[in-house]
Amino acid sequence: MRHVLVVLLLLCAFQPNQTRRRKTPCSRHKPYCKPVTKKIIETDKAPIIPLPFSQAVLAGNTLYMSGQLGVDPVTLQLVPGGLIPETEQIFKNFRAVLEAAGGSLKDVVKVTVFLTDLREYSAFNAVYMKYFPKDFPARSSCQVVAISQGAQLEVDAIAVIDKC
Repeated sequence: MRHVLVVLLLLCAFQPNQTRRRKTPCSRHKPYCKPVTKKIIETDKAPIIPLPFSQAVLAGNTLYMSGQLGVDPVTLQLVPGGLIPETEQIFKNFRAVLEAAGGSLKDVVKVTVFLTDLREYSAFNAVYMKYFPKDFPARSSCQVVAISQGAQLEVDAIAVIDKC
């Protein structure tokens, strides 16, 4: 039995195509990879809703902002007047969250829009272009059946905040 083990060890140790050390690190051993830090971002200048989600999460330099409704941060009520005032409030809320994370609307790279009525798309775009006049972020839009609190839209966003 002992001789069989020695032979197997010798065969494994002297395979011509294998070396003891890899020339490139395998996926489990990435020596140049830094761990990503995760930080919860919260500000009282945007609505703090007592539900199980954060206003935003900063992972590395990428900020993932939760969906915003047109909710006033003081009253925690939907702003009256329909889609245009709701859209204005949403982007005011985004600006506050971005500033709390050390960024601005210029750092936004992706926006997702959920509308209850796609016929309101041009009204939304008119307000959107006030906040993003050029170098537009990537964007997705879709129509949904209903949104919490009877809102006409919900918007979420992703930003990359370069602090160099």
